[in-house]
Amino acid sequence: MNMNYTLALFVLATLFLTTESIRCYNCMEVSYTIADKKYEIPNEVKCDKNSTYACETNMTACSNVKYKFGLTFTGVAGAAEGVMKGCAPTVDMTGVCDIAEKELKGSLKSLNIVVDDFDCSAESCKDRDYCNAGDSTGISLVVALLVTVQLLT
Repeated sequence: MNMNYTLALFVLATLFLTTESIRCYNCMEVSYTIADKKYEIPNEVKCDKNSTYACETNMTACSNVKYKFGLTFTGVAGAAEGVMKGCAPTVDMTGVCDIAEKELKGSLKSLNIVVDDFDCSAESCKDRDYCNAGDSTGISLVVALLVTVQLLT
């Protein structure tokens, strides 16, 4: 075997074995207001230096999902807002907010909670570790929203 070929194989193997997955913030912060009193969801993972995470190898991007919406429950108006950051399998976040809104409204309707003015932004990045540090979620948006709703009721 040629020495250059052996060296090339060694370099490629070293690069392959030492390649690490992207690292992202993995956290969720949610608050809600009812009758002019603000509450925070207990036991959530705050988005700070302690919420960093090495993603699974199939997760190639970091995501930021920020949402807010109004709600009415038994005639009392309120509002909720939150941010979720985590690992994502792709940088394409198309449709994430539409799916979240549909699932949220559907699940809350059965609890007689009306959701209105749903606003959401979903972004992803993969250019560097911790690129989801901004204020714009491995947590599923729909699951996180449903947990939020359950905690509100």
